[in-house]
Amino acid sequence: MAKKVKAKKAVRKPAPLKPWVKVLVLIMLFPFAALLLPTTLVFATMMAPTWVAYITDRSREKHLAITVGLLNFSGTLPAIIDLWSRGQSHNAAMAQLGDVFVWVVAYGAAMAGWVLFAIMPSLVGSYFKMTTDNRIKNLAERQKTLIDEWGHAVATGSGMASPDQIDEDEEMEDEDDSAEVTEAELVEPAQAS
Repeated sequence: MAKKVKAKKAVRKPAPLKPWVKVLVLIMLFPFAALLLPTTLVFATMMAPTWVAYITDRSREKHLAITVGLLNFSGTLPAIIDLWSRGQSHNAAMAQLGDVFVWVVAYGAAMAGWVLFAIMPSLVGSYFKMTTDNRIKNLAERQKTLIDEWGHAVATGSGMASPDQIDEDEEMEDEDDSAEVTEAELVEPAQAS
């Protein structure tokens, strides 16, 4: 138990960025955004679902914003590449923003991120429930084998048997040689709350 506490203390989560660091990054990015204004316009418009996800995600790790942001970026990237191939002008940026297909790809990818974030907990929970149930079934079979081999003292956990108990168990085994361990005799695992 003490090792688990020490292990939990040893794993440290990274500290969130301080506000002055965020401001410094924005100040450093501002010249690039101004220089690449058509790209900035298309990027900011197409990445709107990511901004919404970042604002609405109250968790410290921002898993929703990361999931939506990565998929939204993958949907926005073709529009940015097409803009750069057209010469990165304001007319090309307006043509990109006027194309419905660009909006469908960027916002559809963001929607896929929202859906992925919504369904993954239930999928992972179902997987762990299946593996846990399978493990319980295997352990019950193993317990049944041990009871057949060593007697019911294994199931009750009564500790070491005295010589008198060993003699009694041997007599019971002789009487009940044909008896088989039923599911009801197996020790049920404690339910986690």
